[in-house]
Amino acid sequence: MSVVFHILGMIVGGILIGRRIRRAGLKFDKVRFVVGLIFLIALGVVGARLAYVVADLHYYVANWQKIFSVYGTIIPGAIIFGLLGLIPLAWFLRVPFWKLGDLFAPGVALGQAIGRIGCLVEGCCYGVPIQLPGLEATGWRYPTQVMHGSANLLIAFLLLYLDEHGYKPFDGILLLLYVLLFFTQRLLVDFLRAVGPVFAPDMPFAGVRVPRVISVASILLVLIVLVWRWIGVRRRACREG
Repeated sequence: MSVVFHILGMIVGGILIGRRIRRAGLKFDKVRFVVGLIFLIALGVVGARLAYVVADLHYYVANWQKIFSVYGTIIPGAIIFGLLGLIPLAWFLRVPFWKLGDLFAPGVALGQAIGRIGCLVEGCCYGVPIQLPGLEATGWRYPTQVMHGSANLLIAFLLLYLDEHGYKPFDGILLLLYVLLFFTQRLLVDFLRAVGPVFAPDMPFAGVRVPRVISVASILLVLIVLVWRWIGVRRRACREG
């Protein structure tokens, strides 16, 4: 059942991306665009699985057949591979990378929000028991699936709002904000999740949740890129002024 919502999320997110591209006045060959989108989704699936495999690499090297299992994925890995995939996709569609990233970002966030409904229905990605006065004995858990989904939905609306009101000091701001906000919410909510893949004892960061390491590294990297892009804009403004 969760697959249905993940596919639905991809479809709805893809529709939003297509509408934003048309609104921006960009015209692609439809076949070319669909092929590029399928490539990006496939790359994201590979990234999600690969991040899971790397966490216990020695095991999978010894049992390489299990690498191709569909069970065990890490969404932050999909985001990273998806971002890398935007580079050849931008070249394929003949659109600047940062501009294309801004067009994609809200749709990706919306698709993730819908996909998280599948996690709720499936019962995976659940939270730890709530330890608050009067609730200890209820067995209630933190609704981490809803937290993730709601956060992604808010990110999508925020990016659309900023775009609609023209707050774009430079191309790539929406993409960078999406990455920053996604990994921030992923890191924070992860502390309330009861389950999650951890690095194997014989791997670096042994015993640490894999998404936490990826999230911290991604947040630091995107902050550096944000500052770099902002400084570049200020310098150009000074030269032109």
